[in-house]
Amino acid sequence: MSVRFIGNEKTRSRLHKLVEIDRLHGCMLFEGPRSVGKGTTALWLASMVNCEAENTTLRPCGGCWSCRQIPKGQHPDVLQIGLDPSKTAPIISVGQARAVISQLMVKPFHARRRFVIIDPADAMTAEAANALLKTFEDPPSQTHFVLVTSAPASLLLTVRSRSQRVRFAPAQQADIQAWLEEQHVDQPSEVARLAEGCPGRALTMDLSGVEDWRHARDAFIEAVNGDVAARFKYAESLTKGDRTKWAPKVNKSLDAMSCVLRDALAVSQNGTIVYNDDRPELVADWAGRLGPTGVAFMADVVADAHERLGRFVSGRLVLDAVLTQLGHALERGGRHASI
Repeated sequence: MSVRFIGNEKTRSRLHKLVEIDRLHGCMLFEGPRSVGKGTTALWLASMVNCEAENTTLRPCGGCWSCRQIPKGQHPDVLQIGLDPSKTAPIISVGQARAVISQLMVKPFHARRRFVIIDPADAMTAEAANALLKTFEDPPSQTHFVLVTSAPASLLLTVRSRSQRVRFAPAQQADIQAWLEEQHVDQPSEVARLAEGCPGRALTMDLSGVEDWRHARDAFIEAVNGDVAARFKYAESLTKGDRTKWAPKVNKSLDAMSCVLRDALAVSQNGTIVYNDDRPELVADWAGRLGPTGVAFMADVVADAHERLGRFVSGRLVLDAVLTQLGHALERGGRHASI
């Protein structure tokens, strides 16, 4: 498996050492920002352990049968569990969990060690997680679970307590920029800055969409600064019609708010603006009025709104709540008493 990794070298080195001394945990929790390389590292680990190269220093070699099949998802002993395609909600279902348990009752066909990669692990329903709980705690011989998540707090405490946590940090901006320059990506400096330490995000970033994103942000800000009628009118207009059409717009607006809050928190702690360099006065105003505590509270509100949208809660209700809470927090100088 020939992959160019950016950042988290110490994490992969530690995993490599655990494999060498045969101390790899039966259930590992790979946690960190989205697109930072957690899922890719999980496949790399499965490939390294099962590589057929005689020279262990060359593993994963990228050329043997196992190294070719694992990245393609075609290795019978490396199970990759994602969202249940039979469900309309974005979940990993109890049916999938039971199917995994059934598969683990059979000995591995080919692998030196079997891997079960669950990504995103935070999409497991409580029923699915509970069904797998005993298996997480005591996996079958020569079997390892890798739970991949950007939201570890969303996992059941019982799952987290049975897992060895492996934390992934954002990569250095300079390293991402150098890598993007090798890929001949346009505006590598700007893309690296906006990727905020996540190489995967950098590769999928569309700078042509920045203006659309800024328009969404400004419309949201205008609604927050308006009266109650203006806020409700904005929420109503944004959520009209078919959900498949308005949901991406609402998510874009919430993403914009997350970015403003991220920059406000950075400024309040003497950091630098990343996303909203065209609106420094807005960022400074929010940093001053909300303070670090108020910013953190509103970031949680926005994250919860994203999650509720994923559970098919009414978009109008979600937007109304965020607009109202943000407006009140700004008016109260960061004090976020219940409304």
